[in-house]
Amino acid sequence: MTPGRWMPSVAEASTADPADARVILAFWSALDLLRPLVLIYVVHQYVGRLEQVEHPAVGWTILAVLAAWTLATLFVRRRTAGWLAVELAIGVGGILASGWTDSTAVIEAGAPTVPGMWPSATVLSWAVLGGPLGGTCAALAIAIADLVLVRTPNAITFHNIVILLLLGSLVGYCAELVREGHRIAQEAEAVRARALERERLARSVHDGVLQALSFVHRRGLEIGGETGELGRLAAEQERNLRELLRVPVDPVARSSRTGEADGGTADLALLLTAHAGDRVSVVDTGDRVVMPRGRAREIDAAVTAALDNVERHAGPQARAWILLERLGSEVVVTVRDNGVGIPPGRLAQARDEGRLGVCSSIVSRMRDLGGRADITSSGSGTQVVLRAPVSAPAGTSEPLGSAGGVEQGQQVETHERKRTG
Repeated sequence: MTPGRWMPSVAEASTADPADARVILAFWSALDLLRPLVLIYVVHQYVGRLEQVEHPAVGWTILAVLAAWTLATLFVRRRTAGWLAVELAIGVGGILASGWTDSTAVIEAGAPTVPGMWPSATVLSWAVLGGPLGGTCAALAIAIADLVLVRTPNAITFHNIVILLLLGSLVGYCAELVREGHRIAQEAEAVRARALERERLARSVHDGVLQALSFVHRRGLEIGGETGELGRLAAEQERNLRELLRVPVDPVARSSRTGEADGGTADLALLLTAHAGDRVSVVDTGDRVVMPRGRAREIDAAVTAALDNVERHAGPQARAWILLERLGSEVVVTVRDNGVGIPPGRLAQARDEGRLGVCSSIVSRMRDLGGRADITSSGSGTQVVLRAPVSAPAGTSEPLGSAGGVEQGQQVETHERKRTG
């Protein structure tokens, strides 16, 4: 429930929102205990001043009505606006009826009314039911009754009125905060449950449907002819399904309605899963690395550049493996292939010739993230290790996402080559 709206009755809340109903029932249980305790104090206070009461029978009648209502609240569990309106009317009526119990001189001298502190429970009930507005309005009703009874209010009267107004507004505000906190917690739990279910389905699809489509693709291309066309269609559906599964679901980002413009978060593991294919395997370690969306995209772009180099230079039969690990506050992504490797001095030569693919797409990108890229190669393949903090170092800003221009064109070209097989 959002602040400013009336709460339903307990019976209605218990069927609509069980978690929220528990909070409401906790408030009502405390108030049901407060009423008899306050009534006992009021009766004790009234007995202590019986000598100055002009019409004791009227006072006992008022106390009997208050006792009957207090007893009824222990058995009637509904807390509707109508129920509390009757309770407020009883409190106001008891205050005004005190004018028939005591003489004008006693009232003007500051003697307490017969209901005494009992109406404060009514104010608190309205605060729980209606928030700050409900508590304040109930306190004003009691205050007006006090001012009508005491024609010449003294300092004690104003003191009691101020206390009652503060009590109604502040308790109402606290009740709203508790109610809103429970609502947000429930939403976050629901989103988390949906995210876990999506991850479970993604694993099932990856282990079943995607593997079957990949097999159909390979066998179709091997057989050729019309079967080859079926294989290409299977590959297209496999890519579409992987793209669907790569969309990250983060409970915190969803619950706070964080959008693309605000950055948000992304699961790097889900982003890297989209690279899996015929020649690329993503090792599933079970790690879920949720990090700022811009940083995740930059690391994913560096992995794309590394796979692009495997596609271009490692040889037609080369395969690649991607491994994601989280080591404390650092994320480590390893891209390894079994291709022909990089000849010694080739990276430095490419940099001197102005070919900045590896330097710009991988090394510089990781350096901008506050990390580094280590590239080692031999005759049996190349290994690229990407290291970066999960969060941006102090004093730096988050990147907006994968870079555009030439590097983005290279990524599109890589994906297009994968699309055409």
